[in-house]
Amino acid sequence: MDQIELQFWYFLIKGKLDDSTGGFCSYYSYGHRCGEALENTYAAAKKEGISKPNVIEMMRLDDWNDYKIPETAVKVSENTFRLPGTDTFRLNSPSQVFTPPKGIAFSTEEGDFESELIKEGFVAYTKDENGVYEFQMVVDNSRLIEIYFKCADFIEPIEAFWIEIKGHWERRNPELWASKTLCSKEMILDFLRKNRSDTLENGFVDLVVHSPIGLTNLTLSEHKKIQLHTESVEVFNSFIRSVINLGFKQTKDFYNIEFGYHHWHYRPGKSLNRDKFTQMLMDLDFEQQNIES
Repeated sequence: MDQIELQFWYFLIKGKLDDSTGGFCSYYSYGHRCGEALENTYAAAKKEGISKPNVIEMMRLDDWNDYKIPETAVKVSENTFRLPGTDTFRLNSPSQVFTPPKGIAFSTEEGDFESELIKEGFVAYTKDENGVYEFQMVVDNSRLIEIYFKCADFIEPIEAFWIEIKGHWERRNPELWASKTLCSKEMILDFLRKNRSDTLENGFVDLVVHSPIGLTNLTLSEHKKIQLHTESVEVFNSFIRSVINLGFKQTKDFYNIEFGYHHWHYRPGKSLNRDKFTQMLMDLDFEQQNIES
């Protein structure tokens, strides 16, 4: 690969080595952007027998002055290198670390808290001064999308859908796009399934489904938290009961990658860039909305 104008990234990868063992491996890779470099790394890891690779933490290195690939690193593909050695762990161990969902990852730079503090769970807040109840939940990468769809099934009816594009995506102004045609739960969730890498796995967007009952919004945020905001205590309590029935517990010690942790956002290697993404939205009759300042 031509290395002119390429980014250079470090990735700590977590993967499956065999039926009972997982491992952590350190890779370095070039790509025109983070998602591309990460896909190069995943491809190299799979060729080395590491299945289901996922990134845990990362750092962009080409911005550093005079950074060089470590001398101990071994070239494993045209654009990817790996440090020798693998830290192993037992699969399905209760002490396994949280795996960030696709679209976001920890930075190698230390934050205020240890990453081991992040656990699956939720917090629920009583009605605020605006009459809104709030719910937030953290779910591991292994089942986030499955749980998000189940959460959508807990809300009836769903009649609207919008996407907020964050300003740090290509360092442009934020944008809000609402669908004029996706007006049922089935249509909205079908759109998300068909455009998974551009929406559910994109670390630069908030996805919001809306119910008129209680002016309820269910959001999958750019930080890949599942959030609920509603003015209806009935909707709020019913939603929490349904989440508990899925096996999730409420916690007072709620840690999530958004606060207290240095982190990176990215989009998958084969996803659309921002211009192509917004063109897709327009082609599908999404309409840009004014964002309140």
